[in-house]
Amino acid sequence: MLKFIGVGDLLNQELLNTSAYIKDENKILIIDCGVMSFKRMIDLKIFEDVENVYIAITHMHPDHIGGLGSLIFYLNCKNIKPYIIFPKEDEEQKQAIVNFLFLQGVVSDRFYLIADVETVIFSNMLAFSYKTIKHNETLKSFAIEMSFVDKRIYYLGDNNDEKYQKSVLKKLGENDVVYTDCCGGNGVHHINLKKLAEIYDEKIRKQVCCMHFISDENIIKAKNLGFCVAVMEQSKEEYLKRIVSHNN
Repeated sequence: MLKFIGVGDLLNQELLNTSAYIKDENKILIIDCGVMSFKRMIDLKIFEDVENVYIAITHMHPDHIGGLGSLIFYLNCKNIKPYIIFPKEDEEQKQAIVNFLFLQGVVSDRFYLIADVETVIFSNMLAFSYKTIKHNETLKSFAIEMSFVDKRIYYLGDNNDEKYQKSVLKKLGENDVVYTDCCGGNGVHHINLKKLAEIYDEKIRKQVCCMHFISDENIIKAKNLGFCVAVMEQSKEEYLKRIVSHNN
């Protein structure tokens, strides 16, 4: 259901910064906008025929929020004032986003701020909420839970939160999907594939979509373990170039 603008970690230039979106009619929800994400969004022309743009930020590392100011300026030029969704009753995170944008010259009249409790974006969406998760001790990080008529989406962003992963597993329905970071080695900020394989049984790994890849080897390992993997969307131009290259 999610389409991906990029699927890499902070240093993976080829796969760009992990960022995703959902588009329905004239509405679009963007999840994260890293330093390398903004140009990619323009290349993919994802804002064609869009009137309302909603943006959710999982945390404030540069590969997840670094391109947000540029995106807002671009949308303003298209006469679109985007909605930035912040966690309900979390004034600290709300103010952190406002301060970050102000330092980029993006004043508050260029965007709307709305709490997650007020956010039902699409006609088939029942609820949208942030959940605080473990990632980095120096900043707040959030998972996003979205309920639709026929499924739930759990978007974990960057995390090393076994407790939250296990809580998701307990309530996972047969149509539900989990999107999770998987780039960690032995570090403390990212969960790794070995740990994910311990949490999720082989029978349900197709419902777990790995993203935020540190390398192509990381992708191969995820596939070999039976996990779904996030794939970058291609523009028509990029697709045609690949076909030509392949035929030659």
